[in-house]
Amino acid sequence: MHRRAALLLPVGLALPAAAAEGDYAFRVKRRGDVVGTHTVRFAQRGAERIATSDLSITPRVLGVVVYRYEHRYEEATIGDNFRRVTSRLNRNGRIVEVRGEASGNAVLLDGTEGPQRLPASAAPLSWWVMPRLTGRVPLFGTTTGRALALTWQSRRLPGGGFEYACTGEVTATVTYSAAGRWVGFTARGEDGTDIAYEPA
Repeated sequence: MHRRAALLLPVGLALPAAAAEGDYAFRVKRRGDVVGTHTVRFAQRGAERIATSDLSITPRVLGVVVYRYEHRYEEATIGDNFRRVTSRLNRNGRIVEVRGEASGNAVLLDGTEGPQRLPASAAPLSWWVMPRLTGRVPLFGTTTGRALALTWQSRRLPGGGFEYACTGEVTATVTYSAAGRWVGFTARGEDGTDIAYEPA
C-alpha cells in the first residue's frame, strides 16, 4: 500500500512553475573528490518527451575502481503526465531492473518487490521535475519499483531560487533557480557520507 508523502511547506511560499527546458550535466563529488557524473538528456518522440538519466559513480583508490554504481533510466511524459519508465541499476555487478507504466486509473510497477499498483497520479522520483516534490504526488523509486515514504520541506532561497529537502527512505536536498532549473543536489550515500553535485 502506498504511504503518502508528507509536506511541510512554509506559509507564503508559492509553488514554482514547471522546470525550465534543457539538458543537465553534473559532476558528483564525495569528500571533495569527483567520483562520478550525472547527465539528463531530453528528446521529443512524437507527443512524448523522453528524459534519459545516466548516473555513474566509480570512486578510485590509486587509480583502481573500488565501487561501481551505474544507474540509467528513461522516462516518457506527455505534457506534465507520466507515461512510463524503464530503469537498470548496476551496483557492484548486481543488476536491478524496474519498469513502470501509467495504465487506466493506476500506475503499474514491476521491481524488487514484484508487481505493484499505485494511484494514477504516481510518478518516479526524478529530481529535475520540481513540481513533483510538493508532497502531493505519490512517488516511487526507480531503483526499487515501489512507493516511497518521504517527508518534504521547502523554502525560497535568496535571489528567488527554491530548495526542497526530503527525509525518510531518501535523505536529500535539491536546489533550483528562480526559473525552475535544477542547479544543485546533495544526498546521503549508502556508506553514510554525503555526495554533492556541481555543474559540469
